[in-house]
Amino acid sequence: MRALFVSLFGVFALTASITHIWTVIIAFSEGGFLGGIATFILPFLSEIYWMIEMWDKNDLYSTIALWHLILAIPFGVFGRD
Repeated sequence: MRALFVSLFGVFALTASITHIWTVIIAFSEGGFLGGIATFILPFLSEIYWMIEMWDKNDLYSTIALWHLILAIPFGVFGRD
């Protein structure tokens, strides 16, 4: 199992970065300048906030953000050597 997480860690990091950029774009458009800056600086907390905020408005984003938050736990434990 550890080998699987180690081999897929790069893919997870790339998709998590793309999701964070998507979150920052949402924050700038929905929350304004300060919301965008705060989202850029606090990635984990802002992913949770915007996932909940966008739940019925943008289901694709909410689902992807939820999966990244769930998968961050095993990738954080097993993902790197």
